[in-house]
Amino acid sequence: MANQIDREGFIGRLRRANEVNITVTGRRTKKRISTPVWFVLEGKTVLLVPTKGSDNDWFRNLAKEPIIGLTVNEVTFQSVATPVRDSRKVEEILDKFRAKYKTMWSESYYAKRDAYVEVPL
Repeated sequence: MANQIDREGFIGRLRRANEVNITVTGRRTKKRISTPVWFVLEGKTVLLVPTKGSDNDWFRNLAKEPIIGLTVNEVTFQSVATPVRDSRKVEEILDKFRAKYKTMWSESYYAKRDAYVEVPL
């Protein structure tokens, strides 16, 4: 089980990370499901873009149950996510992803660009 940490300490960990492990509740199974994803930290908000947009399972799970766990280096921060369907805003966020991930970036990673998630810290 991951350890809990204060918000400022967690933000510091995020600044040094390329990936965050998200944990959501399955909309049908009610089981906790974890997966690693890329993210952008904007102030005290984590922005996530699902690779399959609004068709992505973890996005659909968050739309039903918005409690999310973010884990970096075995330390977890829990929050309430806000799933958003806004393709114009997704393009703005993906510009930030391109800047952060530069050489690792591929346009093919994000096939459907109609949704993103805001996670306040």
